[in-house]
Amino acid sequence: MQFPLNKIRFFKVGKLKTIINQFKPGYFLFILFLSFIILNFLISLNKGFFSNLISSFLTIFLILSILIFLMFSVALLFQEKPSPFIYSSIILSPIILLSFADRESTNLPLLFPLSLVLILSLIFFLILKGDFPYHLKKPVRILGVIILSYFIIFTLVNIYRFNNSCFFNPQDFAIYNQTFWNTIQGRLFENSTYGSNFACHNSPFYFLLVPFYFLFPHPLTLSILKTLLLSLSVIPFYLILKDIFKENISCLFLGLSFLFFPFLVSQNFTPPHEISFLPFFLLFTYYFFRKNKFLPFLIFLILSLSIKENVSLIAIMFGLYSLFCKRTLRWVLSPILLGTIWGILSLFIILHFQKIYQANPNSAWFFVVLKKRYLPQQGKPFLSSILRGLSYSNLAQPYFFNLVLHLLRPLGIILPFLSPVSILGVPGLLLNSLSDRPGNFSVFMHYNIITSCFLLIGASEGIKKLTKFRLMKKLNFREEILKVLISIFIFSSIIIHTSSWLTSGILSCKHNKKYIETVKEALALIPKEASVSVPSDLAVWISARKKYSLLKERRPEDYDYILTNTEKLEWLDLNKYVNIFQKGEIFLFRKAKKF
Repeated sequence: MQFPLNKIRFFKVGKLKTIINQFKPGYFLFILFLSFIILNFLISLNKGFFSNLISSFLTIFLILSILIFLMFSVALLFQEKPSPFIYSSIILSPIILLSFADRESTNLPLLFPLSLVLILSLIFFLILKGDFPYHLKKPVRILGVIILSYFIIFTLVNIYRFNNSCFFNPQDFAIYNQTFWNTIQGRLFENSTYGSNFACHNSPFYFLLVPFYFLFPHPLTLSILKTLLLSLSVIPFYLILKDIFKENISCLFLGLSFLFFPFLVSQNFTPPHEISFLPFFLLFTYYFFRKNKFLPFLIFLILSLSIKENVSLIAIMFGLYSLFCKRTLRWVLSPILLGTIWGILSLFIILHFQKIYQANPNSAWFFVVLKKRYLPQQGKPFLSSILRGLSYSNLAQPYFFNLVLHLLRPLGIILPFLSPVSILGVPGLLLNSLSDRPGNFSVFMHYNIITSCFLLIGASEGIKKLTKFRLMKKLNFREEILKVLISIFIFSSIIIHTSSWLTSGILSCKHNKKYIETVKEALALIPKEASVSVPSDLAVWISARKKYSLLKERRPEDYDYILTNTEKLEWLDLNKYVNIFQKGEIFLFRKAKKF
């Protein structure tokens, strides 16, 4: 096809007004999406990017492909009536190139993201051609199938990972299992690490989970309950979306975006931390806030507060947001009072249990950070303490911008159009920023759940705002079409960012059946009432007992038995122990009777 030279005369004109007048609306759509692709590519670069021939080739291929798309698609858009194929290929094809950039940082197969993007390209084409329905029949049934499939798949993955001892943070898995096991034995939420879970977090919500654990006393029970609630969280999110969009196809794609958002879907692999049970209740809280139903809002806000002490900040933000939305006084004062009272009460409860159990005060890091880093120390001025705390925080580090981009990046082009509701997630982001632990921004950590929920709501409302943008209207697409297209684009972006580590999380688990059988064989030799010390990777297997410890925490002579593997043998002092079991990599030692 020949480039229509008469159409590009404005490149020779120096006046900005002339350029704007002849600027094709298709340019805006293409350049907007292309800038997102280039931004993602630049962010994906790291020091080892050019470390081998393959990565160098992919980098050059990516850059050349983007340039080719830029040149040829501009020519295609000059046609009087660009075909749906041109629009769909221009908009979505660069995402395939983004997959190569992500692959460099993960070294994972591209089959899944590439296949998905190609399928979405076809859907784009059908939508633009007019053959794709904007309103699906029986969307509730489709949503039900999505929820059930999500729950079954991740439950099976969790069972497989458990049976092969593939745990992310096995130490915390063990703490929560022991906490619930002690509870059904009559020792209310006690554990060997903090003395009591209430010495670490104020989470009366856990009382609701005790009956389930009583019926099925197993480490997987809490993980399966967590996955169930994460699956069901898409219900309030879908209801929120239905209130924003008229097209239920947009709601389904954005509902899938929620389920597979990196910082949310990752919680299927993590220990059952308190906050990972929050999305279901928090999203219903916002849904009833949006529908202006005060009593249901208050009920779900109280349920949300019961999950963890730092939700008190979210309650206060609801009050401030109500003020911003010009709600009545009860909408402003009730959440602020509830949040303030709950925060103060939580502080006293945690300090009380720490005194009873003489727990390490650092266990409640939320209060520790505020107290040690930001409150005035003896002999030091108030401002000096705050500045010192900020200097140690993530906020003051050169990598902070990258940490925040890591959180925001999957949403791509919609970020400039986020609605004000996103500010409800600011407390979670602020806590992570004031912390001195960069790991708080990790995909596998639970500290970004609250922020993620409100980012996704803000992004959904932002789509509606984007479709009303003046340049978007020049595309001559109906708003319904644009909403669906942008929803699909965001879903594809999220899937590509998620698939890299999600595939890693599933495929990285090696089959360790023989190793686990040996561990169980050794465990059978340990009396149930005996105390045991183990390395962290074996902690889950011995957590259903009154007392255990990790080898790195206490001296082994404090415990009746030591269960360990070859890796830990080199530095252990075993003079007071006798070896009673040895098979493969597993060793079991019992304290000698004379000691």
